[in-house]
Amino acid sequence: MTEHTSETSDASPASSAVSTVDEQPIPVVKPPSPFVWTDDVVPAFDGAVTVRPEDARYPIAATVVDGAAYLVATARETFTPPADYRFQSWDELQSGRLALRSGEPQFPPADVSRAIATLAKRPTYRPERFTVFYRGSEPLYIEGPDAGIVIIPW
Repeated sequence: MTEHTSETSDASPASSAVSTVDEQPIPVVKPPSPFVWTDDVVPAFDGAVTVRPEDARYPIAATVVDGAAYLVATARETFTPPADYRFQSWDELQSGRLALRSGEPQFPPADVSRAIATLAKRPTYRPERFTVFYRGSEPLYIEGPDAGIVIIPW
């Protein structure tokens, strides 16, 4: 399965008639498996937020059911994931912003990738539709077009 780059799909009719080897489609990277949620809805953040935890022995993520405004209001910094993030490289998403002083990621890289993949619902995504709300040592909140997920720090 392949996906055309914006340069290829937005090309003018004159340029699309001439195909070169440099204009090969970019293969779609298989995203990580999406999260599966429990049926339980529980309070979090001293009752300011209601979440549905990940269905795992030791859940590290939860989908936000109610109270996203609290998570947005308590964010220290917000940013958009990079346009070329393809669910495989933590370094591109982290951009040094979510690292501890040691340089290690503050949040589990695989789970941040899974959160974005779960919210995207597709192997590709439009980064401008996502916002990462960094909250210091508190859980990270990632908001997508239809939902939001919190990830607890390591």
